[in-house]
Amino acid sequence: MTESPTDSRSAKEHIISFLKRLSPWTPSAEVKNKQLRPPRIGLALSSGGAKSLAHIGVMQVLEENNIPIHAVSGSSMGAYIGSLWATKHNAKQMLKLAAEMQDPNTMRKLADPVIPPIRGVFYGNKVKAQLARSIGTVTFEELDRKLLVIAANLDTYERIVFRKGSVLDAVHASCAMPGIIVPVEIDGMRCTDGGVVDPVPVGALKKFTDVDKIIAVSTVPTLQDIDTHLSAAETAEGEKEVELESWWQRALTILGSKINPGATGNMIDNLRRSLRASQIRMAHDSCLRADVSIHPISHGSQWHEYHQFEQFIELGRREATKAMPEIKKLLEPIPINDDETTEKSLVGMRVA
Repeated sequence: MTESPTDSRSAKEHIISFLKRLSPWTPSAEVKNKQLRPPRIGLALSSGGAKSLAHIGVMQVLEENNIPIHAVSGSSMGAYIGSLWATKHNAKQMLKLAAEMQDPNTMRKLADPVIPPIRGVFYGNKVKAQLARSIGTVTFEELDRKLLVIAANLDTYERIVFRKGSVLDAVHASCAMPGIIVPVEIDGMRCTDGGVVDPVPVGALKKFTDVDKIIAVSTVPTLQDIDTHLSAAETAEGEKEVELESWWQRALTILGSKINPGATGNMIDNLRRSLRASQIRMAHDSCLRADVSIHPISHGSQWHEYHQFEQFIELGRREATKAMPEIKKLLEPIPINDDETTEKSLVGMRVA
């Protein structure tokens, strides 16, 4: 009698079932006994002037939810705030410092104008001294927390990732806004604002630290904000500087709008807008590489409006709270690799 295909299949199933009962399948010892550890989370903080005070609000929410941060990278104002975090300032202390910065008298005292304003409008040394009162003259090697500070090399167009030497010098360089702050010379390199080459430094964290997951915080307008001509026009209007409105522009009032380099349509204004156009696209690409992106974007506010610090910080809190469900998913333990090391191979000392 010929065996039917159904009978044959049934017999095979019985044999497989019998063998499983004799020797039930279990995960291999390697898989079963794999050790797990908490993930190391990095935080990339964008450039953005006063708008980047939103980073403080994000940090407040991370602290309140016990989200451990292993390393921070920052460009421009993001580097300034990152340096405070790296020297163990908590969000409450940062808020106090932001409140001090908003005082008009304090801002005037921080102005150190360049006469004549050839290489820039200000030197930035007084702002550097202000930061020194908070963090001292600490070096990267002395920090207990991992910090990367981003700047641009004007002579070679390279991105500089500071992780050795003076933190103050690195932050000063990273905050040297083109056309406003005189470039900062460090080890023979003429350095300017980190936002020029890497406004949201996600890639630096991936390359130069041992983080497993990255949270990006960007105050730079998104591509969606300029997706159509109408939305682009609205975004540009929100970003528009009011002529002679800011503290540094008021210092140039005596020149008049015709030759004032900061007046609408003049040299500094055109430079700032050109940089903004490229930053939007660079920031977009960087945020795609992060595991979670937070966008506390403030439309209709200016980069120099430090007196609006509460508004910016609250915006950061709100956006971080919205992102918290995704952030908490990053906390799931991950396997320890056999070849895992605490340091990644570094290419060069600073340039990347």
